[in-house]
Amino acid sequence: MNRQFFVFMKAYSLESVRNSVGLFFTVFFPVVFLLIFGFVFSGESSYRRTIGIYTDDAKIISALEELGSWDVKIYHDDKDLLSDVQESKIPIGVTTFGTSVSLYYQNNPSLIGEVKILELSLKGIIEKTINSPRKYIDIDSKQIQQTTTEISDFDYMMMGVIALSLFSNGMFSIITVFGNYRKKGTLRRLTLTGVEPIKIISSVSFVRLILSFLSLVVVLMLCSVIFKSNIQFNWFLLVPTVVFVTIGMMAIGVLLLSVFKNTNAASNAASILNTVMVFFSGVYFPINFMPSYIRWIAYILPVKYAADLVRYSANAQAMSTIYFVTTNIIFLVCGVVALWFSAKIFMKAD
Repeated sequence: MNRQFFVFMKAYSLESVRNSVGLFFTVFFPVVFLLIFGFVFSGESSYRRTIGIYTDDAKIISALEELGSWDVKIYHDDKDLLSDVQESKIPIGVTTFGTSVSLYYQNNPSLIGEVKILELSLKGIIEKTINSPRKYIDIDSKQIQQTTTEISDFDYMMMGVIALSLFSNGMFSIITVFGNYRKKGTLRRLTLTGVEPIKIISSVSFVRLILSFLSLVVVLMLCSVIFKSNIQFNWFLLVPTVVFVTIGMMAIGVLLLSVFKNTNAASNAASILNTVMVFFSGVYFPINFMPSYIRWIAYILPVKYAADLVRYSANAQAMSTIYFVTTNIIFLVCGVVALWFSAKIFMKAD
């Protein structure tokens, strides 16, 4: 019994390594996303626009600098300021003399919101400078952290990439085994040799778990070396999450093969579903950023819950222990039932 398991596991491992396309999409495709989005998000948390200002009142400059929302560049000639805006050296320019304020900015829709904020800020600063009103109210704003770990936009995205890799690994493994192998007649030949279906499924699942951890290690190494991420995972939480989510995602592959009898159709549907998961499951940005009329989509996509579990493992997501355990169990049960169904239906049909 054990010998059959290890023999098929070795054979499937070699086949997985030799299949360069499959290995790329399983292990390295999430890394490509990480690199693309990583260079976009890694420095964004510390990014501030530079605004140029030409004024005869030093108090206005000091007040703008105290806000901390922009880097302030001081000009001594309004012509130089206008020239820098026109040449895109600075995105926004301000000239103020008394109650007269002029704003100059590039023809860029992304600046509109920031210009409005700057208008309101300047109005308050200038009115305070001119009128010197008495201060009656002090407002103390304090941000309440849901967790003890403060994460950057990049770290949030990185943990979503891990969840996406678990999804791809689990789903495509089933389509490969029970789709392509059945199409080639491989499963039929195996069953004729007396190999028990449970051993084939167990060995495939074990190899896929190894690939999931390999992808995880590659992602974490790149995050540490290239993007200097210092997220600390609780491995007692992360390991079962990787195992249960990978097995649970296999149920998606079984579902696609059951709906689309043709292997190529199932693979195409899996690719489309993978794209949907990227943009609508909250992998790269919080779900609250989505329009309300499509936000519901995220709550029916399993990758959303996988990403939540991964973030909880890094203490970057507020979640109860019961919710964490229950969600992992649901992934495990769905995966085990799907694999049992595959052994009974797909392999019997061959």
